[in-house]
Amino acid sequence: MKNKFIVLSIVILFVVLVCPKMVFAANSVISSQVQENSGNFIVSIGESDTDIVADLYAKKIIKNDKLFNWILDITNLHGKIKPGGYKVNASMNEIQIIKILIGDPYMKWVVVPEGFRKEQIAELISKELGWNEKQKSDWIFKTTVGKDGYNEGVYFPDTYLLPKDETGQQVAQRMINRFNEKFADYSKKFAEQNIKWTTALKIASVVQREAASKDDMPIIAGVIWNRLEKNMNLEIDATVQYIRDSKLHANFDLCKAKNSIIWKNDLCLEASNFDAPFLYISSGDWWKPMVVADKKIDSPYNSYLYSGLPPSPISNPGIDAIEATLNPAETKCLFYLHDDKKKIYCAETYEEHLKNIETYLK
Repeated sequence: MKNKFIVLSIVILFVVLVCPKMVFAANSVISSQVQENSGNFIVSIGESDTDIVADLYAKKIIKNDKLFNWILDITNLHGKIKPGGYKVNASMNEIQIIKILIGDPYMKWVVVPEGFRKEQIAELISKELGWNEKQKSDWIFKTTVGKDGYNEGVYFPDTYLLPKDETGQQVAQRMINRFNEKFADYSKKFAEQNIKWTTALKIASVVQREAASKDDMPIIAGVIWNRLEKNMNLEIDATVQYIRDSKLHANFDLCKAKNSIIWKNDLCLEASNFDAPFLYISSGDWWKPMVVADKKIDSPYNSYLYSGLPPSPISNPGIDAIEATLNPAETKCLFYLHDDKKKIYCAETYEEHLKNIETYLK
């Protein structure tokens, strides 16, 4: 890389001495224009070098797009600009701008998929912002717990541009603000139906985790509402997976103990209940298929053992799952399953459900 910058410097010197007309604008930038063009330059995810250079030129950060492209060509630096935010302005020369743009951006893109739980989100953020294990654990077990309704589910799945020096609290608040912005209209509509927003979010989080596609969501939401109205246990694997995986990724001796009463009371989900160090274990998968023993985990999150909804959302749902929760399919179904092609089949009776199992799963 050092050799490339030596070559780059020689090239720029040649252009300045031999082809002054190509760079005359660099010496004639008035101070007001420098002020106007100072600040952040954003490179979007998937943006090509051609588009990046065109954007630099359109924003008057560079004076000659052909010269800039030529420099990238001869120094073999095409494709080296990463997505993110950079601090460049029109007072800089080409060498300075290129050095910054092929370096590490000071703002990083983080794409949060729908249905991730906050531990998975913490993994994505720490990778981009360079958090250590303690910062990651603190975000999971301290920053994002404590306030009613804000432990899980409100860290909205979206694409974020985060400054590298942003604190965990700032990141959490940014995601909550995005949730509040996206959920505002739905919150009013749920209230009109006398449904608490926290209840709606719990259902939407389950719908998000259970659906194989957007089209499944209204059916699954309809089944959940039907079972709740009949006071039937939901008996949904995703709720058990949530508590099982929480136990697997919590490094705290009491929380690891079999049949621990603190797990039954969900105290292990809140590190503030304990004075001992409470760390997140990064290794291990999320949402693995259940085994029979998992259904015996004694926790209100286990919807095979306990009726009603889990104590909190089990994922961070997107708008489609929220929309399906508000407008579920009109169905009499109380059961559903997916075949090996992810096609959903629902049933009104248990007998019909058993036939579906025999037909589509065996």
